[in-house]
Amino acid sequence: MTHSTHIELWPDIARLYQDAAESSGRHFMLSSASIIQEHTMRAFTEAARACAQALAKNAISVQQQAVGRFMDANLKAGEMMGQAWMRAWTRGLQPAR
Repeated sequence: MTHSTHIELWPDIARLYQDAAESSGRHFMLSSASIIQEHTMRAFTEAARACAQALAKNAISVQQQAVGRFMDANLKAGEMMGQAWMRAWTRGLQPAR
């Protein structure tokens, strides 16, 4: 091997290291992108689940409140009907003038 042969090998050796560095860089970028994608999907999935759970709780709460309001309205309507019936009945019992 002559001195010139060693010098001629340097570009090939440099290319080997360059290819290894590029391959490592690509692998790092792809694996990082995969991790980001996985965690983003997990976050979206968890957010959608939490949102659906909160909406379900809200629907139950609103429904319970609505039932309570209708029960109150029903009681008040019953009271009003009872009072009207009592007034009409007591008017009929009053002596004629």
